[in-house]
Amino acid sequence: GEYGFFYDSFTEFIIFGLVFSLITVELFRKYNPQMTCRELSRKLEDHVVIIGYSNIGRRLSNYLEEIRIPHVVIDKNLEVLDDLISCEEPVINDDALSKQTLLDAGVDKARAVFVMADNIEVQMVVNYYVREMNPNCLIVDRIFQDDIGELISKTYNTIPISTSKYAAKILFEKIRNNLYNNILIIGMNHISLRLIHKFRKRGIRYKVIEEDEEVIEDLMENIADENLILGDPKELSIMQQVNVKQVDCVLNLVNKVEETVLITKRIREQNPHCKIICRVFLDSVAEMLEKPPFRCEIISSSKATLETLIKKGLLNF
Repeated sequence: GEYGFFYDSFTEFIIFGLVFSLITVELFRKYNPQMTCRELSRKLEDHVVIIGYSNIGRRLSNYLEEIRIPHVVIDKNLEVLDDLISCEEPVINDDALSKQTLLDAGVDKARAVFVMADNIEVQMVVNYYVREMNPNCLIVDRIFQDDIGELISKTYNTIPISTSKYAAKILFEKIRNNLYNNILIIGMNHISLRLIHKFRKRGIRYKVIEEDEEVIEDLMENIADENLILGDPKELSIMQQVNVKQVDCVLNLVNKVEETVLITKRIREQNPHCKIICRVFLDSVAEMLEKPPFRCEIISSSKATLETLIKKGLLNF
């Protein structure tokens, strides 16, 4: 009767509503992938939050994916998150210094937070916010300066780790075991700085080439060092200035893959017999650099750090 018409119409209305909502959700996902990823992040509980999609952040994320531990990645650099966003993974492209960002990542519900950013301000502020929101979760901090790491650890009950410390230790042991005594470091960074201190104490000769003057000023804090050469390591004149033909070991510690390859090729042309050790993240590039004409030994500070985290039981969830 009359109610049959009503029920038929009502049913059609519900079906239309469901279809419309599905279409709307699909359009939302297609045209707002960042918001979709943020919504996925909000839904997680008892998960891991990774702040900073650096090399160690990426290795950590890949490892957690392998052992099927749900996790959220936070990074304000959209470019490094592109692949994760395309796959609609739980990621947040925003500033970790924002409380709302941390809340959207669910740090208050997380079992662990790994602060892998390479910024002291982020380390200080984020640890304060996280511990305020979650008094009991595990917090692991990537630190560069031991004194800052100790301060953060004691203040917020965190566990400090140092990718540069692990890498410098590995490199120095290789140099000491092989009795190298004329070292060329390409690229000024926290690993270089730790090695310089070790070389000075033990009287090991070294030179450092860095083309960015600001990097030298930031890291050396106006400490004069006649062994620092400002210039492009790909230029022949700079290589001649450090007398690369007499060097017995080169540590190529630059970050960019293309720079690593070009610099290594130039060094090998000038010195066919010296030891070259390169810091490389990508396994495919590492495999290429191990073979002729480069003939390098490869280390990965992020890989060594991940292995240390596993050994210490910090990833036993």
